[in-house]
Amino acid sequence: MAQDFDDAEWAQITTQLDGDPAGYGLPERRDGSVVLASWNIRKFGRLTRDDGSPAKSPGATAMIERFAERCDLLAIQEVQTDTASLYALRDALAAGGQDWRILYSDVTGRAPGYEGMSERAAYLYRGDRVQLGNLASDLSFDRRAVMDNSNEALRKVVSAQIEKAGEDGLMAQITAWLTGQTRIAGAKLQRFVQFIRTPHLVEFVIPGPDGAYRFYCVNAHLVSGKSKREREQEFFALLEWLLIDSKKTVTPGGISFLLMADLNLDFQSNVDKRRAAFAEYMTSINREKDLRAKVNFPFLDGAFFTNARGTETFDHIAWISEDTRLPRGRHNETRGTHGADGFDYGMFDFARLIGEAGFTSGGAPDYERFEHDLSDHMPIWVRLPRPVAGQADFSVD
Repeated sequence: MAQDFDDAEWAQITTQLDGDPAGYGLPERRDGSVVLASWNIRKFGRLTRDDGSPAKSPGATAMIERFAERCDLLAIQEVQTDTASLYALRDALAAGGQDWRILYSDVTGRAPGYEGMSERAAYLYRGDRVQLGNLASDLSFDRRAVMDNSNEALRKVVSAQIEKAGEDGLMAQITAWLTGQTRIAGAKLQRFVQFIRTPHLVEFVIPGPDGAYRFYCVNAHLVSGKSKREREQEFFALLEWLLIDSKKTVTPGGISFLLMADLNLDFQSNVDKRRAAFAEYMTSINREKDLRAKVNFPFLDGAFFTNARGTETFDHIAWISEDTRLPRGRHNETRGTHGADGFDYGMFDFARLIGEAGFTSGGAPDYERFEHDLSDHMPIWVRLPRPVAGQADFSVD
């Protein structure tokens, strides 16, 4: 593994950032608005490695703190079983005198005797600006539906193996195949069964001078890996769950779903048609499902590639809402034009920052020196005005 940046190199990176923080997408903290953010911080867990050295360098830790301090609510993915880094982040920010709080899920993505893709979903928030609501829950499917999905998926896979085996040695070949499938990879199943890592839902209330936003925030880190089919199965299952429940919970002036997630959907920059197709699908949901609540995935509209190497739009903040204070998809292009506290969204592009600070390899940022230390995902954020009379009404074109 490449050597992490040392203190002097991080100081050089910090000086570069100080010259134009907004230019690199670092949001400002403003009293009249809130910044809602999401960040997959790679292996955010213990403070030290087995040899006693810091799990993340002091410079990387300071950069995480610098971004987090700008947020009012930050959803974090890849929090490990050991939550020491999460508590340390909270305590470092709280040392500034603000009321910083954390909330995190149980470990998901594992089973007895099998660690799998285990991690936690976490929230870091300013208690003086964001209030914890009444609901916190894992997002899962009914056991009967899971069993039905499992049985149907397994039936299809086994049927395919039977066809391959033919008459001779049928049972021997099927038995051998099943023996090798003690843990059947999701990619082999042709339909969704259950989330590999269960999304975590928490209610938050954001008060303002006139009213409040109420969100069911869904922190999700969907399955990664080589299978595009499996990734898309989880994504559409999550979307279906949100749309089904939105008919009951998303009401005018009521609760909105706010998805804050690493969806692991591979919208490669050189496959624009695939990206456009997904964007069109999101738009069609509003047209064809006859939903009162509208679906908006703003990071599909902007030129944001959220992995550190700048090739994929894995990370998203999206909402399903009837609240006309929240923009519809057609309003995304107006971001940043509604005043200092108005609707805006962006990404802290620390990869470009590091490259422009002089740390390159082969003409690109020296990814191997920061992808493990800082992260291989860049944080994204949305700005909304604190609820106030006369704020923008997005029910009007």
